[in-house]
Formats: sequence, C-alpha cells, structure tokens
Amino acid sequence: MRPGSEARAVIAGLAAAALLSGSCAKSPDAPRLIDDEAGLLSKTAEASVTTWHSALLRQYDIDYRVLTVPGSDDLSALAVRHFEDARVGSLSSTGRGLLLIADAGGERVRLEVARELEHVFVDSFVAFIEREQMAPFFAAGRVGDGIVAASELIAGRAEEAVAASTLIQRATMATSAGATSAGGGAESRAGIGEGYERPVATTATGGAAASSPLDTVSGYLAAMAARDSSPDLDVYTPATREMMTAHLVTRGQMANLVRAYQACPQPRVREQGDFAVVDYPGDSGRCSPWFLERGADGRWRLDLLTMQRAVRFDTQNRWRIAAPDALGEYRFAFED
Repeated sequence: MRPGSEARAVIAGLAAAALLSGSCAKSPDAPRLIDDEAGLLSKTAEASVTTWHSALLRQYDIDYRVLTVPGSDDLSALAVRHFEDARVGSLSSTGRGLLLIADAGGERVRLEVARELEHVFVDSFVAFIEREQMAPFFAAGRVGDGIVAASELIAGRAEEAVAASTLIQRATMATSAGATSAGGGAESRAGIGEGYERPVATTATGGAAASSPLDTVSGYLAAMAARDSSPDLDVYTPATREMMTAHLVTRGQMANLVRAYQACPQPRVREQGDFAVVDYPGDSGRCSPWFLERGADGRWRLDLLTMQRAVRFDTQNRWRIAAPDALGEYRFAFED
C-alpha cells in the first residue's frame, strides 16, 4: 500500500496519510530535513517526506530529520553525533527533535529522540514503528513510503499528546535555547529490497461478510485485530479484493486502525437499496465512514475501492470527502 492520499482510504484508517501541499518557510541557510547520502530516495519520495515533515513542524513543532548512509559500524554513535552536528531540533521553538538514520549497508534503521520528546516517543513505541511500520516498506524497496508510513504514526502519537496536554505542558517548561541533545531511541533491522511478506493469520480471524452492515464492520475489525491482511477476505467486495492484492499492509497500520476505532462514538447505519454507509455522529474527523455493498447472497461487504477514490486524510488524521463525484451510489449519505 502506498502511503499518501489514498492509503488510509484503502483500508479505512490503516494509515492516516494525505500529503499536504506546501512546506514551511525556510531561510536559505536553514538545516535540511533530508540528507540522502546513500541515494535511497527518489525525487518524488524525497518531496513526499519533506511535505510530511514540514507538516509535523507546523502542527506539532517537531523538527524531524532524515539521514541515509551507505554503511555505519556504530549506528547509535552516528545518530548521537549527527544529532548534535546537524542541530536536530533547532527548527523547533521547543527543541523537539527526531532523527531517523537508515543504514543501507547494515540494513538497520535508528530513530533518535530529543529529550524534549522522550515522554511521548518512548523506546517501545519507537521500536514498534521501526519494526512494524517502516521495515515492511523497506523490504519492498519503498524506503520513502516507509518513512512516510512511520510519520503517520508519529503524527498520531503527537496528536494524542496534544489532546492529553503533555506537549503543551512541556512547551511551557522548555527554554528558548532550542534543541538540547539526543535522549532516547531504538534501532531495528530493516532489510532493504529483500521482499515484502504480507501478514496473514493462520487461524480463524473473523473477516466474514454478514447480513447487517455493522456486523460486517465488526468482522473486518476482528480480522485487523488478528493482523490478517489477506486480500481475499470474504468481508471485501470482489473489486476490493482485486485492489488489495496489489497493496502493502503492515502490522503497524492494522494495530493503529483497531486502536483508533475503539475510541469512536456509537456508529450509525444508513441504507439505500443495496448500498450502506456506517459513520460515527459526533466524531471530530478521526473515524472514517465505511462504504458497504450488499451482494446477491444478501451479505454486506466493504467497498474500499470507492472509499479510496472519495476519501482523503490530512496529517492530523482527519478525514474528508475530497472527491464528491467519486461517491457514486453512496452520495445519499453525504448530501448534508
């Protein structure tokens, strides 16, 4: 699955990722967000990463840098040294800095965290996004997409910290001196181009179409909770199954989806003929609606293909109908 404007719509929340246009204003001598010494990123991928990381700086005052290297004997020491030399966190008014280093030769990644962010991005969380979010994309040879995929979870974590007032509290305590130094971090293996292995459950996981739209959605969430990204789940329409065959899905995305929908308001179902929309009245924009189509067997299945075409997400994980003309038979649920 390609992170970006279609990603979360493809699996309705697995990755909150619509790339925003524009970037932060910078002086000519401002530090670079990306230093691709190993040449792992295409120009398109570098532009996507820059867009996401500029949004993180605007929205959460997080100065997130990327460094790729052909090889390193000690990735941890390199991270600490580059963190200081590149003044990671200096673009943030509160010294919030992150540094991701990808070692092409050693097939390792390390995310270094400034002291100002250690309470938000704890080592276990950092290791999780490296292992379960970045590594699958790196294995598929899609390094840029893997970095953006990790940024999606970082943005989500930052948004939760804002809601809990932990980032605001730390901001009032921070000095105006800017970045201090690297604090925590984690390192994980990330074999670049070694081949993506789709997570598929070996036991029954749910994922069966049901006679009611709500039960179908519940079945899908049960499959995601079991980390079953099989493209041929019965819960999908035939067109969705065909689409999902070509998409990369990570355990991190599935875990994030299940976690997000556990906090959603009470769902509502609206039907018109053989089409239905399940949404969440009162939601602040985090709980994407589901599109479902009833098959000849009377069972409802998820139409993620139409969702992909119609729904987009921003870097704060809020959905919107970006392509009304793509709604088709589901337009009835969005006339207001």
